[in-house]
Amino acid sequence: MKNLLPGSRCIIYVSTSHEEIAKTVGTFEGFVPVGEESSLCVVLDESHGELAGKTRLIPTNMIVAIDVLEEGEEEEMEETYEENHYYG
Repeated sequence: MKNLLPGSRCIIYVSTSHEEIAKTVGTFEGFVPVGEESSLCVVLDESHGELAGKTRLIPTNMIVAIDVLEEGEEEEMEETYEENHYYG
């Protein structure tokens, strides 16, 4: 099973206002908050013509299906702690 990780190449199918399905092909970069909703951040591939290389934000509530074509590499997260104390 392939996972949707940053760097994954994928096809994302979304519902449009005309009850049609639109297709976005590109590289998943992560999630981005837009207002109170989450969106997928996708860099468009060459199949989008002049838009290739542009970033598209896709609201998660519009997603119908995602095909993961190529899984991105899982990066080890480094644990960091911010200093959030005031020393007077």
